Amino acid sequence: MDNRVRRFLIELARNKLNPTITYQKLSDACKLNLNMQDNPHDRIIIGNILGEISEYEHENKRPLLSALVIRLSDGEEGEGFYRLAERLVYGNVKKLKSDFFEYKQINLSVDYWNNETNYLKFKDI
Repeated sequence: MDNRVRRFLIELARNKLNPTITYQKLSDACKLNLNMQDNPHDRIIIGNILGEISEYEHENKRPLLSALVIRLSDGEEGEGFYRLAERLVYGNVKKLKSDFFEYKQINLSVDYWNNETNYLKFKDI
């Protein structure tokens, strides 16, 4: 798992006013050297990184941090986010979208990581 990205997302979740970031800005901030616009393989790489982080968070009964990462084109999470959530048994993709699962996960992440006890205890792995 990429701990730089996880730690960055945790710090981002602590920003209550703007807790989301685009895939490209995340790549740039974490120095991943990925090109989201021109390289489909790079989109797969960042999806795998985010998937590992969210699987880890799910296993530890915490919100899915990958909900904080959105597409530049429409400000929404990518399909991989919903497929991962479906695989983790949150529900089927269609229902997750209609229930605004992504916003619930963003809010849960913000609340969870702004709790100082959670932050101090679980920010580092």
